[in-house]
Amino acid sequence: MEFAACRDWYLGSFPPGEVNRQRARTHDGLYRAYIVGESNTRAANHQIVREWRTMVRERADWEKYRERLLKQVQDFKKIKSAFVEEKAAFEVEKKSEEWGREGLKSKLQAAEELLSKERAKWKKVCEKDNQRMYAARSKITDLEAQIATLKGKVEEVEADKGHVEVASKDKDLAAKDVEIAELKRRLFEAIDKNESLEIDLEAERVKADTAEEAKKKAEEARDISTSALNVAQNNYAEAQSIVDTLVSESEWMRGRGVDAIANSILNATELDGAVAALIDASRAVGHRGVI
Repeated sequence: MEFAACRDWYLGSFPPGEVNRQRARTHDGLYRAYIVGESNTRAANHQIVREWRTMVRERADWEKYRERLLKQVQDFKKIKSAFVEEKAAFEVEKKSEEWGREGLKSKLQAAEELLSKERAKWKKVCEKDNQRMYAARSKITDLEAQIATLKGKVEEVEADKGHVEVASKDKDLAAKDVEIAELKRRLFEAIDKNESLEIDLEAERVKADTAEEAKKKAEEARDISTSALNVAQNNYAEAQSIVDTLVSESEWMRGRGVDAIANSILNATELDGAVAALIDASRAVGHRGVI
């Protein structure tokens, strides 16, 4: 006999046909039906108690699982707040890097402008130095020619001194000595002038070397600024990629992460399995109602 029929029998709500059928049964049949119904009732109660104990254990497991999920949610909130703080700090660092990059750009532009100005000045100085050196070289060449001419005249005068007559030797020698002294004076003046021109030429060469060193220093400063700018741009690109990744993960967690956690709690296979097992057990013992 089914459990529902026994329940209807106890409630006194048999249909008329069933009442007539039961009245037509013998005393032994009714007693047997009562015994079977009571046995089924007790078996169902015992099954419900066993399932309840199992459900209590599963409920405890589910509570532990729920606590773990709540802890994960709290950890996620902490991680999210830490992420927000790190993002703010990163924005500050990003702005500082942008300012530093702008400063490097301005320094690079200033260095390039200074280098262009120094290069123009250096070209002008080189042109002037070349003109001065050419003029000095021309003067030195002319003076060397004059010195050679004067030496030739001195040699001629000294050669002529040996061919003069003995009578006018002293007079001629005195005149020649005066002429030789004058020629030597002019020769020494030409030598001094030549040395001064060589000193000026050496000074111009030193100026040219100094301008070349200034040019090299300006080029080195430009190279250093360019390398620093490249390093700043690479750091900015890497930081931007990290920020994009973190933002995409945060957007995913904000859009679908919380829903996924809630769905995992509501659609937990352990809870569904416990409820399904309890329903199957109640149906196995003949209970058609909703537990």
